[in-house]
Amino acid sequence: MDLLLDTTIQIDRITGTRKRQSAVKEKLRGNELFCSTYVLGEYYSNIVNDLVTLYGLFLMDEDPAETMKRITERVFGRSQSRAIKLFANILSICDSDAEQIKDTFLLYMDLIQDEFYADVKEMLDTTQCARANRKIEYEEGVPFLPAVSCAKGNKVCEICSFWKDATAEAEKLVEVDGIDEKIKSIFKKARDSEQEYQGKNCWTLGDVIISVEALKGLENPGVCSSNKKDFQPICDAIGIGLAVPDYSWKKHT
Repeated sequence: MDLLLDTTIQIDRITGTRKRQSAVKEKLRGNELFCSTYVLGEYYSNIVNDLVTLYGLFLMDEDPAETMKRITERVFGRSQSRAIKLFANILSICDSDAEQIKDTFLLYMDLIQDEFYADVKEMLDTTQCARANRKIEYEEGVPFLPAVSCAKGNKVCEICSFWKDATAEAEKLVEVDGIDEKIKSIFKKARDSEQEYQGKNCWTLGDVIISVEALKGLENPGVCSSNKKDFQPICDAIGIGLAVPDYSWKKHT
């Protein structure tokens, strides 16, 4: 099967624990791997942004213990768990010396960007996602990600053209049971205004966009994701496969 790797898989195969990486590798074995600039945009807005934030927190004191405290005080939600995992990965490959940690951070900045493309046969660019069109930059040694203004009425990508070519899929998903009502609501409103596809609504439609990209861009289409709950009804509705790594060991740990 041709598998389009979603953001959860890209994060797990690069920064996950050994067990997660092993489970992902096993699921991907024997398949052709693809990704997209939309997934890359999500990746930069999540794990890469978390790494940039984490380095900024470390530079405040250059002390690992204080950095951990700042993570719990200043980083919240999923970003907090990702930041903790990233910092653990960095500390596992260096001593507690501040200069060595800084050097490791800089190496990790490159690794987390470069490894995204590992074993990927082709990058699809059907949305021309603006969030993907950036790299980590530095100002006086401090990293930052250039801002991207994703807002309704602000044309920075081709998401409206993407959905114009996928009208049939959008209409089909409106009628399918099991699809999130927020997704259905966006599709219904977009019948009158294509701007409904822009801004934060585009992020809400992320799983659908990735699935439709696979459908239209791959010969034997499928998606690989750890998020079976949300992807399964979407993939079933549009008739593509779904590959999910076996994380069943989590229930026993």
